[in-house]
Amino acid sequence: MAKAPARTRTRKSGASTCGKTPAASSPVGPGNPPVSTRFKPGQSGNPAGRPPKERSLLKHVENELDAEMRIKVGEEFLRLTKREALAKRMVNSALEGDAKAIAALLRLLGTASDSNENASATVPLESVMNFLTRRMPTGEGDAA
Repeated sequence: MAKAPARTRTRKSGASTCGKTPAASSPVGPGNPPVSTRFKPGQSGNPAGRPPKERSLLKHVENELDAEMRIKVGEEFLRLTKREALAKRMVNSALEGDAKAIAALLRLLGTASDSNENASATVPLESVMNFLTRRMPTGEGDAA
């Protein structure tokens, strides 16, 4: 069998060569932008580049706390964020008399009241703190 002859590529009459400045009368259209808007030699199309991916542990924890989950309360299922479920669990543990949960909740409520001076709550913070303090075990053998 005979070999097919090799094809040679020919350039269109108006096409420019690589590295040379095209003529001012070059056609403008698809694949041929105007000469004034073309990238200059050595110029990048995206000088700032792609922004780096966020790698902060705090950001990952925040995203995970904002994810939704289903929990069963009695006979019904509730859709809560993990942040809301954590708060519910912390308050319920404190109300059951868990000393560590009470201390953590008091610390959290103390920092929240300092940072949110103009935030309004339905129950005054002092009454919640007094209630939890009364529920905290005294260490004398009393559980509640």
